[in-house]
Amino acid sequence: MRRTPLAALLSLALAGTALAAGMSVKDEMKTVVDPATNTIFAVGGDVDPANGPDAAKVPASRWAEALAASTKLKASAADLVGPQKQPGDVWTKSAGDFARLAADAEKAAQKKDGAAFSKAANDLGDTCTACHSKYKKQS
Repeated sequence: MRRTPLAALLSLALAGTALAAGMSVKDEMKTVVDPATNTIFAVGGDVDPANGPDAAKVPASRWAEALAASTKLKASAADLVGPQKQPGDVWTKSAGDFARLAADAEKAAQKKDGAAFSKAANDLGDTCTACHSKYKKQS
């Protein structure tokens, strides 16, 4: 059976998230979340209609990257939800928002909806910043 490039990317994304189960929060952020969000933030800028008419001309391969990263992030977010990773209401809310926004990004990438994907990426960035201000030790 011959796989399409999109199917191959999704398979890799899902395989990577399966490995994330059981990781520490720090390791999961470094190996799964950071690379996925970097892709989402970059593609979010590429496809944002506010950035001009070229936003609509993003190649299918870039959308496939966005979808794979969003899928990976959604699975990782599901792993981070709940007090088993960090105690407290702020963690629970931030992880829930993270999961919802990753799902929003995934849906927008599936539809190749630049405005919705860009909004999900921006909102995801805000959620990450708020959570990091509480939980990530700044050096």
